[in-house]
Amino acid sequence: MATSSTMDTGSGTGQLLYGLVPADVEVTPQARGLSDPVGPVGMIRHGEVAALVSETPLDVRLGRPEDLLAYRELLDGVAVTGDVPVLPVRFGTVLGSTTAVSELLAVRHDEYKAALAELEGRVEYVVRARYVERALLAGVLAEEPEAADLRDQLRGLPEDAAVELRIRLGEIVAQAVEAHRAADTERLVEALGPYCLADAPLPAHHEQDAARVAFLVERGRRTAFTDAVRDLAETWRDWATMRTIGPTAAWDFVPVTVGR
Repeated sequence: MATSSTMDTGSGTGQLLYGLVPADVEVTPQARGLSDPVGPVGMIRHGEVAALVSETPLDVRLGRPEDLLAYRELLDGVAVTGDVPVLPVRFGTVLGSTTAVSELLAVRHDEYKAALAELEGRVEYVVRARYVERALLAGVLAEEPEAADLRDQLRGLPEDAAVELRIRLGEIVAQAVEAHRAADTERLVEALGPYCLADAPLPAHHEQDAARVAFLVERGRRTAFTDAVRDLAETWRDWATMRTIGPTAAWDFVPVTVGR
């Protein structure tokens, strides 16, 4: 298979990999990856698969929040604006030359091609529900007599008093939230399941998160999915707020791992 590249490497430089796309995709001049000292985004093609890359010093240090944000924004932009499947490469993967990138594509060409085909026409949404604090606490106190009793004992006491009672109350609330979160995650998945191809529950980001789930959605069903989320948010509004992130690249549904 023929190999082509949009850039040459010099001494002390390598290729920072962002993601893989079908070889017929063209990177636009507006595509932006990581900032200096990393170069502009280009493509290295092999057969029917291509890598989005930037030339970078081999000793570059990555890991700042802005680096990760730029990496995600590039791949989300390609996936959504370009309407193409994307296989994210493990963040921070740098290979020593364009030849090394081509060899990576060659060794697993058919696997990458099949994975890209699997993601064709699909995008990801993440739906997060977060409990309304007052409603959550009221529910726990109604369900847990011990918690209600502890609350009554603590009423009017200074913040630094009865530390053991406060710790116990915190434990009861945390256990109740965890149980509610498991049940509400199931409810969220069940409600939105008819509008998606797959779902992936994600770890909570906040102690009051009621549910956090990634959904793989066909592009043609995006409106139906977001309408369903809106309707569900209205149903849950008295005790949880809902936020939708997407569409994005299918970060949580990538069928193969790329990078090291």
